[in-house]
Amino acid sequence: MIKNYIKIAFRNIIRQKMYSAINIGGLAIGLGVCITIMMYVSHEMTYDRFQKDGERIFGLQAALNMGGNKMNVAYMSYATGPVAQQTQPGVESYLRTMLYYKPLVVTMPQSPQQKIIEQDLLFADAGFFDFFSYKLLAGSKKDVLIKPFSVVISKNMANKYFGKENPVGKTITIKTDSTYTYQVTGVAENSPSNSSIKYNFIVSNQTLPIIKEGKNAVQGSAVGPGSHGVYLKLKNVSDTAGVKRGLETLAKNNKVFEGLTFSLTALPDMHLKSNFGDSSNTKYLKIFPLVALLILLLALVNYMSLSTARSTLRAKEVGVRKVSGAGRKTIAIQFYIESAIFTLIAFILGYVLCYALRPWFTNVLQLQIDSSFLYSPLVLSLLAALFVVTVVIAGGYPSLVLSAFKPADTLKGKMSLKTGGATVRKVFTTFQFAISVGLIVCGIIIDRQLYFFRHTDTGVDRENVLMIPVTNSFGSNYPAFKRDVQSLAGIANTATSHYAMFKGYDMLFISGKTKEESVALANLTVDENYVNTLNLKWKIPPISPAALKGKNKVVINEQAINELHLKANPVGSFIESGEERFEVTGVLKNFNFSSMQSAIQPLGLFIAPDTTKVWAKVRCELFAKITPNTNLPTLLERLQSIYKKYDSETPFSYTFMDDAFNEQYKAEDRLASIFSIFTYITVALAAMGLFGLTAFTIQQRSKEISIRKVLGASVSTITSLLSADLVKLVILSVVLASPVAWWAMHSWLQNFAYRIDISWWMFVTAGTIAVITAVATISYHAIKAAIANPVKSLRSE
Repeated sequence: MIKNYIKIAFRNIIRQKMYSAINIGGLAIGLGVCITIMMYVSHEMTYDRFQKDGERIFGLQAALNMGGNKMNVAYMSYATGPVAQQTQPGVESYLRTMLYYKPLVVTMPQSPQQKIIEQDLLFADAGFFDFFSYKLLAGSKKDVLIKPFSVVISKNMANKYFGKENPVGKTITIKTDSTYTYQVTGVAENSPSNSSIKYNFIVSNQTLPIIKEGKNAVQGSAVGPGSHGVYLKLKNVSDTAGVKRGLETLAKNNKVFEGLTFSLTALPDMHLKSNFGDSSNTKYLKIFPLVALLILLLALVNYMSLSTARSTLRAKEVGVRKVSGAGRKTIAIQFYIESAIFTLIAFILGYVLCYALRPWFTNVLQLQIDSSFLYSPLVLSLLAALFVVTVVIAGGYPSLVLSAFKPADTLKGKMSLKTGGATVRKVFTTFQFAISVGLIVCGIIIDRQLYFFRHTDTGVDRENVLMIPVTNSFGSNYPAFKRDVQSLAGIANTATSHYAMFKGYDMLFISGKTKEESVALANLTVDENYVNTLNLKWKIPPISPAALKGKNKVVINEQAINELHLKANPVGSFIESGEERFEVTGVLKNFNFSSMQSAIQPLGLFIAPDTTKVWAKVRCELFAKITPNTNLPTLLERLQSIYKKYDSETPFSYTFMDDAFNEQYKAEDRLASIFSIFTYITVALAAMGLFGLTAFTIQQRSKEISIRKVLGASVSTITSLLSADLVKLVILSVVLASPVAWWAMHSWLQNFAYRIDISWWMFVTAGTIAVITAVATISYHAIKAAIANPVKSLRSE
């Protein structure tokens, strides 16, 4: 019996190719989107859950009060971990890590002249592989990180630098603040993509007191903020409150930071619940599942609508089977099996679509998902559950509707106009287009906000400005390097800053009106060409260029006047930070030196001359303003040649300021890209649903149409008649969707200090797109019915 049902199902697929393609294709698209988002959500929700005893491992963070300003701190002092274990009974063990956040240069062992830029070098305690559950492929857990200058490399790095050779015992040269040679003591499995701790190189913490940048990181014996990620493994999860209180008591002895409070975040929760790090992906965890659910629902509704809309073609089949003795249950099972076969085919196609879509999706989100995760028991279980739910929903409604046909009515051709739930389909069609219109409105507003960001005047001339990172390897040669760059044809001007624009700044706390009050002043150390190179505008210019320079002189922006309660012309007045006093020598007009998501902060510029030794001691950024119509590839080659003249070890790199500015809005760019795809899919699914509803309506009214034609109705009249009711549904969907879309986008725009206004034309545009799509979809069946020969429809009467 089941074998016959399967044969009938495949015969129907072949016989009705167009409808089968729409049915299966629409469901496959919905399932493909749903599977893709399901994998993403499950990946984000399972961060660090592979760690043994992960529920007892807690990341330690702190908050401190600086003159009324609360600051969250993610990293603790080197002494915090040992002190916590020694003094707190609830702490079983600790582990300290320190990520080297700057790019590092690794020398290829077989080719010393070949240098490669790498990332993710982690300093860690000797017990790293006992504390965490990362697999060690070569080496001993107890010994790999005991000695200074010992390093464990990931499997990828072992393959990259040593090929098929066993790297244990060999050496590798890595340049951080200076160039050091490390002995490879182990090889670790690559850090899983759903791990909050990333590594390519794990260096023993015993190395820190020896290297330049590590000496300061291990100073001090007080509990409090520092440079290390500190993880505490507690004896019991319930000990968190006691450990927190104990650490806060100890922190009272910290004379540098006052009013410290601590928080403990369970390791599996750190990725989603921590106040630190990039949350640009995790913020979508509430949006994407909802969208996936809606898309899958629309796909299922389309499937059921098309299945029942074509029910009249099989009405006589059902009648004959019932007259022959088949019960409703038997017929329901038949149609259920057919739906299950359709769903299985759609599920397979959806998985293939997901597989094809995954590289694009992960690239847009700048997310890596290990292939092993995609075939993990968790993901396979979720896929099985999704398949079962889809089969149950997709097969349930059509099988109940078709098995309920009365044989007397079906054999006489007296099918009810309500057969297949036309009213239900109308409701769902309205719902589908409401979702489509809502997403179109959201897409338009997101696009306009991003356009506003990129084209509004930020007060900085970003066009054709090249930023070149310079390492401390230049030393006293930096002024010569800058002169050589300035002398190139095509370079209009050069400047220097400690930080690339939009990439960071230092912070000072300036005394306010009272002893308790302090104001956070962002500050940048720059040279005298910085203002002219970036075309910053003066609000109150300095008395002379020479007046700008000096250790205790500062240029502020307009916002600093307001925040620091200075007089309208503060030039010549002083501001204080602790025991230091700074003379205000000029005021710049406000400009955006960070993301436009936030309001402009008070800013101070400290002008350091080119001859100062400060540029030789630390990394800095060279800004090069390129003249228009310059041959860029040739210029970059010359810049690289000059760079190699002064630093042959570090690979030459650069960033255009425009690109650095745009990178600040990568989360919004991702949202816009994915929203566009979601919008296209929902519009397509809504059109499919309308296609099915149109087909059903015209089938039910075929004799009416024929009679109208016989009585003289024109093609345009019949087309308008058939389209009017359905277009009304689309217009209703626009009315329903608009206030919801306005509320959602109004709430989203509140996240930005600078934002556009939501205009009426955005809703009109979305409605117009929806109506045009609906009319185009309806017209196919309407025109086809209007030009059909009425004799074929009326001859049965």
